[in-house]
Amino acid sequence: METLGPILVGGHASSAIIAGHYAGLWTTLHASPGKKWTFADLAEAAGCKERWVREWCGVLSCAGVLQLSEGPMVSCSEDISGALLPDSELLCFYTCLEFTMDKEPKIGASFKKDGPLGCPYSDYPNFHPWMENWTRVKNKNTNYPQQFVDSVGPELRAALNKGIRVLEPGCGRGLHVKGMAEAFPNSTFIAFDIAEEVIAQNKEENKIDNIEYIVNDFCNMPEEWNGTFDYLMIFDCMHDLPHPADAMKGLKRVLKEDGMVTMVDINTSTDMVKESKNPISAALYNISLHHCMSVSLAMEGVGLGACWGVEKALEMLREQGGWKEEEISVDLESIVRHAVYRLKKGKGLCA
Repeated sequence: METLGPILVGGHASSAIIAGHYAGLWTTLHASPGKKWTFADLAEAAGCKERWVREWCGVLSCAGVLQLSEGPMVSCSEDISGALLPDSELLCFYTCLEFTMDKEPKIGASFKKDGPLGCPYSDYPNFHPWMENWTRVKNKNTNYPQQFVDSVGPELRAALNKGIRVLEPGCGRGLHVKGMAEAFPNSTFIAFDIAEEVIAQNKEENKIDNIEYIVNDFCNMPEEWNGTFDYLMIFDCMHDLPHPADAMKGLKRVLKEDGMVTMVDINTSTDMVKESKNPISAALYNISLHHCMSVSLAMEGVGLGACWGVEKALEMLREQGGWKEEEISVDLESIVRHAVYRLKKGKGLCA
């Protein structure tokens, strides 16, 4: 139990942390950092029932997240409550458990040789809302798109200001393309996703004159797109694809003679032994086990998974994508836990 006991406690504490988020308790605690509360006072301040708050405090004080003293009185450090506010990326990693833990029977069955290939996207109705929220939090905390554009280089900002044709594959709820289109109205954007319901929602809720949303498959981009885009931007979707090699082969094809691709993906090592030295990567592997790898395999794909790693990504970009060593650069610093691959065709955006 020396190893498994703390893991068990952490699992149950994580569930209570998520419940506290929905109850508004972390926001209430953070408003008065270090304050000692009676259960009744905390419940009243948060607009909650005292009995529920009392039990919740029991879970998290036993786990060491909250401090309980005689009275009883409960308090929370400012660091902890601050890390669990609604605009916290850490909280997003807790709430992702909502679409992973309810899949255990089917995920377990998928391990078996005679079991299903995996869980398809249709099994994850709350994935896109979660991804939308995570993207919104990341974008807010990193001043997207301005900071992102500056990190790529001055040539991208100059081109976007002048007016170029941009493609975003796997756009999801469209927050990345929307941010770009609003910031750079002289450029035109096409954003696509394979999920019809997501594209329909984008057309309804994210209408901007210089964006066109369409349904399309990243692994099979249309021939009529050949040589028609100046810039492709890809965010956190390559590793989910059933056939990422096919998608990579299409990148150069749809770019003009001079163009650029940025591909943002998870920053891990392909070497699992090396990555196992980083405990937080357990969360990344678990999200992949329960979603990224699973949805790819369910489509009879290769199941790259979120932790496919920088080494594997570079290998595939060279061997399947046809990018030469001198056409590729990687930024591991600008976005936390992410790698930004910059791919330049011809003269890039400087032409």
